[in-house]
Amino acid sequence: MRSQSIFAIKGHHGSVLILALVFTLMLTVISSTAMQNSMLQLRMTGNDQLSHDAYYRAEAIADELSQNLGNFLFDSEVGHSNCPLDPKVFDCDARLLPVPMSAATSEGYEINYRITRQSPLLWHHFHVRDLQGTAASGSSFEAAIFEVDVRMDGVKTRRGSAHVVQGVAVRALLSGDIPSLPRKDSVLYAADGTGGRDSSTLSPMPIRALYRIYWREPSIDPF
Repeated sequence: MRSQSIFAIKGHHGSVLILALVFTLMLTVISSTAMQNSMLQLRMTGNDQLSHDAYYRAEAIADELSQNLGNFLFDSEVGHSNCPLDPKVFDCDARLLPVPMSAATSEGYEINYRITRQSPLLWHHFHVRDLQGTAASGSSFEAAIFEVDVRMDGVKTRRGSAHVVQGVAVRALLSGDIPSLPRKDSVLYAADGTGGRDSSTLSPMPIRALYRIYWREPSIDPF
């Protein structure tokens, strides 16, 4: 009788050991799955951060290019592209764009940027609201529409990539107007009238002002 009790106790110990091993295995699987999910979320967060960094860099380059009136060629036709002096950039009609400071400080990226003239050749009666205090109501003028196209590719260096386009309306002189050089206090406006003063030096060209009219990401909003 005593020997049967000993065997029963040993049988219970064996069952407890098996259950402990099963629960240990389950906890190991759950912990491993949670760790994998955490690592995946960490990688996704890192990729989002790299993508945002590439986007902000591309936006800074486009913004810097849009502040130089000399980058916008009025004597060009629709579809004409002005690019930097880079043999790796193809399908360009002119190579007159300078290297922006934002591009020079973006190591690890392959950068492609250009300014292309859009249709119509000249936008008649282009409407825009000036800065408050400058004009009481909206004004109308002749304008040429350009797109500043910037691509950032950091795949080879495990960085993010981005493609942004900034639309710019360049205000032209009407026929018969007396050409006047831009003043030192010339400003770069946003189309909604909220833009601030631009500290860049405007080139002596028969153009009155630049207006940012839209931003877009071709992969999201092809326009």
